[in-house]
Amino acid sequence: MDKILAYGEIMLRISSYVERIDNNYTIGYGGCEANALIFLGQRKHNCEFLSSFPDNFIGRDIELFLKSFNIDCNLNFDQNRLGVYYTIPGKNNNPTKIFYDRTNSSFSLYSIPKDVLSNSFNEIKYLLISGITPALSSQCQENILKMVELAKSKDVKIIYDINYRKDLWSLTQCRIFTKKILNNVDFLFTSSNTVREILEINVNSSNGDIFDETKKTVEELLKSYKIPFIAMTIRKENKLAALINSKSSNYLSEVYEVNQIDRVGAGDSFLGATMHGFISGWDIEKIISFSASSFAIAHTYKGDINKFNDAEIKNFMTNNAC
Repeated sequence: MDKILAYGEIMLRISSYVERIDNNYTIGYGGCEANALIFLGQRKHNCEFLSSFPDNFIGRDIELFLKSFNIDCNLNFDQNRLGVYYTIPGKNNNPTKIFYDRTNSSFSLYSIPKDVLSNSFNEIKYLLISGITPALSSQCQENILKMVELAKSKDVKIIYDINYRKDLWSLTQCRIFTKKILNNVDFLFTSSNTVREILEINVNSSNGDIFDETKKTVEELLKSYKIPFIAMTIRKENKLAALINSKSSNYLSEVYEVNQIDRVGAGDSFLGATMHGFISGWDIEKIISFSASSFAIAHTYKGDINKFNDAEIKNFMTNNAC
């Protein structure tokens, strides 16, 4: 089975489920690359996670957490700290508020040894990375650039989720790095708003068509970057949808209208579901329906990890698509 290698950070998530800071919290683990990989691991894909954690109880517990989802671990353990993030739900379907405390984490300081990097690329077909990681440190940027170069030399397909976080780095920094690697990307995951902001794309869209802006953004993007596969999530007020462009053709999902409980991890579910369908050999129409339903259902529960099975995701589409 095709192997997927993901490189990213897992943090401790501290969550409040009321719209204010109080003393009632839940604790869990999360990180965008891991969230997406876990979706694949639950479906018995061949997955490996490359990262670094503190050599203590929590670091070792994260290893067990990953293995419980059928993920092989390629981990460094050291004396540095674990990143933490705090979440407070948004009101009236607005984004969850996220506060990071991850400076000088074990992951952000980890320089991947040459032999570890070389061995990590044995027999892998896909490399999964995101734009959150290069925002963490110059070391993370260096690691990613080496991995991209190695991937291209070994015909490993690169999956990249832009995932711009303004609290982690500036728009200019993100723009420079994104442009540096974008021509090497085989599967791009993003949204119209994100890619237009980063790549300075201007489009005029119709307010009546939920897909119009995304279709026009993809059209402009492809004028500069020949990316074989582009997948975009769409949020418009309380409506959710998705679009995939494969070989220059657009495929549109069903539209969903859901009460959004927790948005964190929804885009990761979309990425995992899309790659699950692609690696499994599904046609694009089936992929976009399944991945959009995975994206929508991920808004309806608390926590990063999408634990719904395929039947539940398909039933959600049947019962909730507009």
